[in-house]
Amino acid sequence: MKFSYSLIKEIVPNLPGKTKFAEELAMKSFETDEISGDMMDIKITANRWGDASGHEGIAREAAAIFGLHAIPVKKTSLAQVKRKLGIQVAKGSDCYRYVGLLAELRRKRTTPSWMKKYLRVCGIKPINPVVDALNYVMIEIGQPMHAFDADKIKGDITIRKAEKGEKILTIDGGQYELGEKDTIIADDAQALAIAGIKGGKAAEITRSTKRIIIEAANFNPVSVYRTSKRIGLETDASRRYGHGMSSEKAKSGMERAVRLLTEICFLKPIAIADKYEVKEPKKFIKYDAERFQKITGVAVSKNQAAIILTKLGFKMRDDMAQVPAERIDISIFEDLVEEVIRIYGLNEIKAVSPVISIVPVHDDQMIIYRERVKKAFTGIGFDEIISYSFADYSPNAPEIANPISQDKAFMRTNLTRGLDEAIEKNKRVFSEIKIFEFGKVFDGVGKEHWSLAAAVKEKTDQFPLRILRGAVEEISWNMGIGDAEFVPEGKKLIVKAGKTRIGEVSVSADGERAFFEANAEEMMKKSEGEFEYEPVSPYPSVMRDVSLWLSDKTQVGELFEAINTVSGTDLNDVDLLDYYPDHENARIGVTLRFVFQSSKRTLTEAEVNVWMDKFGAVLGAKKGVEIR
Repeated sequence: MKFSYSLIKEIVPNLPGKTKFAEELAMKSFETDEISGDMMDIKITANRWGDASGHEGIAREAAAIFGLHAIPVKKTSLAQVKRKLGIQVAKGSDCYRYVGLLAELRRKRTTPSWMKKYLRVCGIKPINPVVDALNYVMIEIGQPMHAFDADKIKGDITIRKAEKGEKILTIDGGQYELGEKDTIIADDAQALAIAGIKGGKAAEITRSTKRIIIEAANFNPVSVYRTSKRIGLETDASRRYGHGMSSEKAKSGMERAVRLLTEICFLKPIAIADKYEVKEPKKFIKYDAERFQKITGVAVSKNQAAIILTKLGFKMRDDMAQVPAERIDISIFEDLVEEVIRIYGLNEIKAVSPVISIVPVHDDQMIIYRERVKKAFTGIGFDEIISYSFADYSPNAPEIANPISQDKAFMRTNLTRGLDEAIEKNKRVFSEIKIFEFGKVFDGVGKEHWSLAAAVKEKTDQFPLRILRGAVEEISWNMGIGDAEFVPEGKKLIVKAGKTRIGEVSVSADGERAFFEANAEEMMKKSEGEFEYEPVSPYPSVMRDVSLWLSDKTQVGELFEAINTVSGTDLNDVDLLDYYPDHENARIGVTLRFVFQSSKRTLTEAEVNVWMDKFGAVLGAKKGVEIR
C-alpha cells in the first residue's frame, strides 16, 4: 500500500529519514517493499488493515517505535447539527453503521495543491474538491467515504439488499448486474452505489452540484468481499472494507471530512443521521507483568508497558488497558503481549539457556507393539492396508457433525468392513488376497481404542478360515500369547487368551473370505514383554498321527478342546496335518499329528502309547468323531 513519507512526518514531526524509518518499521511493524521519492510502499499485514491502512495508523506506529509525539488530526464536531436526515437501514442489509450528512457547498474552490500531491503519491487521481477531500480522508485515517448529489436523490436513502437482476451504472462507466446477496445504497427510484465498493452514476457529484450527502459507513466485510469478487470490481474502499474495520471510524471520518470541506468549500451542515445497527463493545484487557514474563522471558514493568501501549493508542487505567476501537485484531492477553514486546524490541531479549530437568524418554508402548505386529504379519505374507476412519451408517456408530460426504458420515466401529471393501475392489485382479490393518475404532459414545484385523480371500476349497486361523495362531505366538485358544461359538471362532476374549475369526457366507478382528489393547496386555530363554531339549521327539472322520457339524476346534482336557503329559504340540471334505458321505477327514518330547529324558514307546490311548479315548468319546 502506498504512503507519503511527508504526510507521515507531518503527523509525527522529528521522524528520522526514510531509510532509517523503513528499517525500524520493518523490525517492529511492517516491511517496506519500495521507496521512490516521497512514496513508500508499505506491506500492511491482513490483520492490521483496520487500523494501519491510513497515514494516521502508520504515524501512530512510528511514534511508538521512535518515542515521539503524534499530532492529532483536526476534526469538526457535528453535535450542533440537530436536524435529522432520512436514512433507512433494512433488516439483513449487512450494514453495521451508516453516518449520512446533508450539507450545502457555499463556495466552489479548487483542491489545494498539498492535497493533490498526497493523493498522487498514493496513486489517486484528483477529480474535484469534494471527491478529493473524501479520498484524502480515506488515505489519512483509513475510512472510505462517498458523496451523492443531494438534488438528484429521490426520497430517502435506504441501505438494502439488491433485487435479483437489479442493475447499476457506476461512476467509472461500468455496468453491473446485482443479486440478492449484494448490499446497495438506494433511493426510492434506483440504486445509487454498491455498498463499500463503488458509487453510481445516478447521483454523481459534478461542478454544478450545490448540495451533497456525505456517506461514512461500515459494512459486513464478508459481504463486501464476496460482492467484489463476484462482480469483478475491486477498489481502494472494497479492499479496506473486505479486511474488516471498526464502525467507530465512520464518525471520525465524517468529522474529518467536514473539517476539510469547510476549509475548502465553506461547507454548511444541514441534517445528519447516524444509524448504528451493530454496536461494538469496548474491550478491556488486564496487564499482568508476571504472566508477561512467563510468556516472553522478559521482565517489563507495568509502567514500561503503559508507555508503549499509550503510544499505540491504548488507554491505561491502573493495570487495565482499553483497546482502541480500530484495533479489531486485539482480543486476548497474548495480543497485548505481542504489542508490547514488538515495540520493546525482539533484539532486546537476552538469550538464556533453558533450565530443564532431564528425564528418560517415554516410549509409547502401543506404537512399539504395533510395529511388532506389522513385522509379524508381513513376515507371513500379509500386506498392510490403511482404510478410512469414516463409514456410512452402522448401528451404534458415532455420527460426524460435518461429514466430508454422505457415505462418510459416521466413525467406524470396526476394521473388518474396510478390509472387506478392499477385497471387493481387488478381487478381480488378485485370486489370493491376504491383508491386515492396525488402527483405531470407535464405540457408540465416541470413545476410541486400537484394533487389529486381518482377512484372507481364497477359493472355498482352499479353506480361507483354516489359513487365517493358522496365521492368527502364528501371530499370537510371535506376540508372546502362548495360551491363545480358538473356541467355537456358532459359525465363529472366539480367540481367547486365558479367560480373556481378545477377538474372533469368522467366515463370509460364500466361504471365500475369512476375517479376524481383535482388541489390540487387550492383546498387548496379554503379550509377554520378553520371551524367556528355554534351552532346546537334547532328547528326541516322538511323533504319532491319528486320522479321524468328523461329521460335517463337528469343528476341529472341538478336538483341540478335548485334547486339552488330558493334562500332565510331555505333549509338546498338536498340528492339523490334513483336512479334506467327503461331500458324498457328509463328513470331513482330518489327520492330527501329536509331538511328544521331554526335556529330562528319552521317552519310551510304551509311555507314548499310554498317552495316545488316553487321547484316542477322549476323541473317540466325542459325538460325530470316528477314529479311522
